[in-house]
Amino acid sequence: MKALILIPIAALTLCTTLAYAGDNTDVSSTASDSNAAMTSDAVGGTPGGGSMSGAPLGKTRAEVKQELQRAQQDGTLDRLNALYGGQ
Repeated sequence: MKALILIPIAALTLCTTLAYAGDNTDVSSTASDSNAAMTSDAVGGTPGGGSMSGAPLGKTRAEVKQELQRAQQDGTLDRLNALYGGQ
């Protein structure tokens, strides 16, 4: 009888433990900040911008047009089109 009570309690305890296993509230913010900076620098990228509300900021239309013109002028666009079978 006691075994029938203990088995569901053990199963419930196991499920609860697994549910909270991914919750890392005790990790310091400096460790995660330095890891984020290290990974973005390690691949040569720059971290994406963000607004005060946390929403990501993209490029403006003028910046995209300027990049397109630059790629057309220096031949980058032609090389990419040839590489990927573009027009």
